[in-house]
Amino acid sequence: MNPDIYDLIFPIMFGIMAVFFLTIGVRGVLIKRPFLVSNRWWLSILFVVFVPIILLNFSMLLPASLYAINWAIPLILGLLLLRGWFHYRGYTVYAVTDTTFREGVTAALEKLQLPYEESLSAIRLTSIEADLQVSPHSWMGTGIIRVKQRAHKSVLREVVREMNEYFRISSVPRNLISCAVYLGIGVIGIYFAFDMAFFRIIF
Repeated sequence: MNPDIYDLIFPIMFGIMAVFFLTIGVRGVLIKRPFLVSNRWWLSILFVVFVPIILLNFSMLLPASLYAINWAIPLILGLLLLRGWFHYRGYTVYAVTDTTFREGVTAALEKLQLPYEESLSAIRLTSIEADLQVSPHSWMGTGIIRVKQRAHKSVLREVVREMNEYFRISSVPRNLISCAVYLGIGVIGIYFAFDMAFFRIIF
């Protein structure tokens, strides 16, 4: 395999990842309000990073190869992508506290006139027999919200829309740690992407 292919692809992958992190970080630091982003963006990043590596590794293999270790990297990355397809459902909310997260969810449900029952990690929407799974991570200022039943994805989108609107018009406590971390990762990632691309062009 020609190493120049890696020299070309890796700066692009680093740059795409860095732009994603930078976008999340800048948005949070600038608007200083909680907001939600679909986790499918994370899956897209996984595809951008892993698919070229998988294809490059497969291109190095001969169909008759008897060495199982040669298949390890592409197979492991393929399994990670498959796991991501099932794991990265729902939405992540950034710049929230535990209290802010709960207030955003309940405000959205009341706005949509969806009766609910709360439990430790789920909110039962009694009128439509659906379960919202909520996972706050207060130390990082993030949380995840998803719907257990895929048939009710449209309801989740409505809840997310109302949560974003609630955060937009309300003055609520926020935790910007995750946004600051993403901002730092994005800046460092952009630097390394340019650094790799620059040295490839020069040398």
